[in-house]
Amino acid sequence: MIIATDVDMREYGRALAKTLSPSDWVAINGPLGAGKTVLCAGILAGLGFEGEVASPSYAIVHSYEPPEVLVAVAHVDLYRLDNIDDLDELGLIAERSDRVTLVEWAERFGGGYVRPSHVIDIEPQADGSRILTLKMDNDDTRN
Repeated sequence: MIIATDVDMREYGRALAKTLSPSDWVAINGPLGAGKTVLCAGILAGLGFEGEVASPSYAIVHSYEPPEVLVAVAHVDLYRLDNIDDLDELGLIAERSDRVTLVEWAERFGGGYVRPSHVIDIEPQADGSRILTLKMDNDDTRN
């Protein structure tokens, strides 16, 4: 689909939030400035969060818990991680069944770490719009 503006990206995130369940792992890929954090802000808004959403680039993980959201959410940014072993230290897999996990820069570690329920690829275009591709995996046996 074509996403024309940041407002449209946020609205798409709100709509996507209605389809997410605890244990969903959303891999969000795209270059710097593609709108990954804007999309996550929309998803969080769709889950009831009313505050500002910042990229977790330095913290690596921002956690959102009820009652500020309908379901617990981990918002993760893998941009600054150097190797896959760092992911285990974050405990992202161990807590997966209790929350939605939004992972920016998921492509940095490939599909070998976890099989996402949703993969979103964002491609910025010269006119400022973005092409967004969503792939879903409804297999609930993933790790």
